[in-house]
Amino acid sequence: MAPNTSLLVLLFLLPAAATAAAPATGNTAFNVTEILGRYPEFKLFNLLLSKTRVAREVNSRSPVTVLVPGNSAVDWLLRRSARLPRAALVELVSVHVALDYIDAAKLASLPRGQPTVVTTLFQTTGSALGRTGFLNVTAAGRGGASAVFVSAAPGSLVSATLKRAVTAKPYNISVLQISNLVVPPGIITRPRLPLPPSPSPPAPRMTQMAVAPSPPPTLTSPRQSPSTLLPASVGDTAEAPDTAEAPVPSHGHVAQVASWWTAAAVGMAMACILIGYL
Repeated sequence: MAPNTSLLVLLFLLPAAATAAAPATGNTAFNVTEILGRYPEFKLFNLLLSKTRVAREVNSRSPVTVLVPGNSAVDWLLRRSARLPRAALVELVSVHVALDYIDAAKLASLPRGQPTVVTTLFQTTGSALGRTGFLNVTAAGRGGASAVFVSAAPGSLVSATLKRAVTAKPYNISVLQISNLVVPPGIITRPRLPLPPSPSPPAPRMTQMAVAPSPPPTLTSPRQSPSTLLPASVGDTAEAPDTAEAPVPSHGHVAQVASWWTAAAVGMAMACILIGYL
């Protein structure tokens, strides 16, 4: 996404507001949007200052130091946080406004390797949790030629380095260019993607099981007395009809043939016995 496209994203992301900040009032004698407007490389951050109305707060305070990242750094954030809420943008921009005057000479006077705590505009909003409203500024290199800016909140991993001192109006406002945005933990929360639906458990495998045959139903006689289905008190008063025995089927011709062969066999056996005696 080119910086021009990021401008369109900001126009839709933030509500309509005056592009120019409110004119300087009180003891201040500067307008931060006019100062940054002289530098095209800060166009995106200048637009963020205006659309979030943080520029109004900057112009109403003195002294302040504005840490400004270039267009590429702001574009990188917008491309990866397309759905960043407006409140998070306001907090993020407020972190880059230090309520102190810090120029190149003051950075050179800082002890090397030892962080100096600086209060930011975010701390005054009442939304800062823990130490997210403070920055640690650590001088590095010889004579404070470079410095590192990082959130004072524990667990902060995103830091920025000083690139150059842009402009200053002692001791009201100082503008320093940094390598990238300083992002304290907890300010930017990526939108949570919906969890994928949990896979349904596999259907239990159906196995064929041997089923024991059911016992044959008990047949009742068609002449069964209805009194047997009545309570005992009622059945005693009713006369029970005679129960007929089931007729035994005859085997007919088969039984007669079997009897004839039996008699023949007995006769032959008796004949053999008699022959043996003779």
